[in-house]
Amino acid sequence: MEKTSKDALFRVRSSRSCVRKGCQLYLSNFRRIVKASWLPATLFAVCVSILGTIAVIQYPRLNLTALVNPDSMPLLFDNYMVVFAVSLLAFIVGGLMESATYSCMFRLLAEHKDTGVIPIPKRLIEFSRQWAWRTIKAFLGTLLLADIMAIIVTAIVYGITVGINKMGGETLISSYASNMAAFFITLVFAAPLFHVVMKYILTPNAKFWPSAWSSYRDGFRHLGIIITSLIMATLVISLVSAVICLPAIVVAIANFQANLGLLFGDPLGMPSYIVPLTAIAMAFAGFVEVMTRSVVFFITYYIYGSIETQENEKNKFNKEIQNI
Repeated sequence: MEKTSKDALFRVRSSRSCVRKGCQLYLSNFRRIVKASWLPATLFAVCVSILGTIAVIQYPRLNLTALVNPDSMPLLFDNYMVVFAVSLLAFIVGGLMESATYSCMFRLLAEHKDTGVIPIPKRLIEFSRQWAWRTIKAFLGTLLLADIMAIIVTAIVYGITVGINKMGGETLISSYASNMAAFFITLVFAAPLFHVVMKYILTPNAKFWPSAWSSYRDGFRHLGIIITSLIMATLVISLVSAVICLPAIVVAIANFQANLGLLFGDPLGMPSYIVPLTAIAMAFAGFVEVMTRSVVFFITYYIYGSIETQENEKNKFNKEIQNI
C-alpha cells in the first residue's frame, strides 16, 4: 500500500503509468469491486440478455416470416410492436443500470482518494441513490456536450468539403472521407470530457455545468496523455472482451447461420434449448462487459490525479513569479 492517498493519486504520471496503475488498482481490488456493484451489474446483464436474445432470435424470425409470407405482415405487426416495446424498455433500464454500476465504482474511487484504500463492502447490497443520480447527471451532461461538439465539427467539416469541391470543380473529397474526418476530430475534442466527468465526480459539492468549462480546459491542455491512455485502455478492454465474451459471439454466429439456412431452404435444425442458451450467454457477456469497461474509470482516475497535480504546480509557479 502506498504511503498516503495523495502519494497514491496526486502524482505526475505518464500515460503508460496511468494505465498500469489503473489496471493494478482494479485487479487488486476486483472482489471488493464486484461485491459493491453486483446488483446493478446483474440487472444490466439481464437487460443485455433480453436485448441480445431479441436481436439474434426474435427479430430475425419475425423478419423471415414476413419475407417468406408477406401476407402475414398485418398479423405480425402486433408482434413487432411488442418486441420493439420490450427492446426499448430493456435498453432504457439497461442504461440506467449501467450508470448505477459505474456509480458504485465512483464511490469506491472517492473513498480511495480520501483514504488510499478501496473499502470492503459492509453490506450485501451496497448502493447509493445519491451517487447514482450524480453519475447519471454527469453522463447526460457529457453526452449533451459531445453531441454539440459532433454537430459543430460535422458542420465545419461539411462546409470545408463543399468549399474545396466547388473550387476544384469536381469531387476532390468524398462524403465518406469527410464523415470519417468529422468522426475522428469529434473524438479528439471529446476526449477531455473524461476528465470533466472524473473531476466533477470526485469533487464534493461540485456543480456540473459551472465546473465543466474549467475542467474541459485543463483536460484539453493535457490532451496527449488522455488520448494515449484511452487508446491503450481500449486495446486492452477490446482484447479481454473478445476472449471472455467468445461464448456469446459463437451463439450469435450460430443463430445467424441458422437464419440464413431457413432463408435459403437449408435449415440447420437448432436445438430446442437455443433460446435459454442464448439468453445465458448474452447475460454472461453483459456482466463481463460492464465490469471490463469499468477499468476505463480507474485509468481515468489516475489521469485526473496527474492533470490536477500538473495544474496545481503550474498555478503555484505562476503565483511565485507574480510575487517576485
